[in-house]
Amino acid sequence: MRTILLVLGLAWLGNSAGAAEVCGPYDILGAYGFQLSGATTIGVDGPQPMVAIGRLVFDEDHNVTGVSSADLAGYFLGNPVTGSYSFHTDCSLTFALQDDSGTYQHFSGVAKERGATIEIHQTDPDTGEPGVMERTPGGCGNASFHGAFAFSLSGTASQFATDQAPGSPFSVSGTVIADGAGNLVFTSTGGKTTGSYTLDSDCIAEMELGLAEGDSSSILKMRGVLVKQGKLLLAVESDPARIATARFTEKP
Repeated sequence: MRTILLVLGLAWLGNSAGAAEVCGPYDILGAYGFQLSGATTIGVDGPQPMVAIGRLVFDEDHNVTGVSSADLAGYFLGNPVTGSYSFHTDCSLTFALQDDSGTYQHFSGVAKERGATIEIHQTDPDTGEPGVMERTPGGCGNASFHGAFAFSLSGTASQFATDQAPGSPFSVSGTVIADGAGNLVFTSTGGKTTGSYTLDSDCIAEMELGLAEGDSSSILKMRGVLVKQGKLLLAVESDPARIATARFTEKP
């Protein structure tokens, strides 16, 4: 009997190790923050960098509602979106979003950890931007974002940049301290600067972060969404001079 049980146990471990993840119909329900980055040729001449940020809510009737903000070639636009989705037991997801101009965009993805994280990409012709969706808290305020965060931002200069040639790379990193009351302190190799943020009830953040002390022109303006129970904030730069994505990751 012991031999039989041992064999069955080994067989179970082998099947589990190679088994595909299985999802239920309710694993996708609720609110997600998302971030996309890549290049597109839709409405522009030649591939142009684009980034997007927003919040989507998936309901049990297969409807999607939310807001989306995108920066394409330095033009930063925000729109409410609505749409529909299909979610399958193999954890694959497809959804379509329509903005207030009537334009549709289509996406595909795969859920991980019972819907905690979803890797997505746009499927329309001349797109393909990859991105991620993470669960966002049910409600937020300034106090929801507090503590020490590793900050990184990278992207390229847009056609509206005055201090860099279009397409020039740009990056900055350091540590950000959020006090839970709308104030930020940023420490990097360039020194220590300050900033501010507001976080609305839907967990959408508007942020400003100084890059050089005393230089009012060196300010990062960002829009973001708080996810992972406040442990991560995904953002994009909202200043037309640059097209960039950012992450604030809670430090241990």
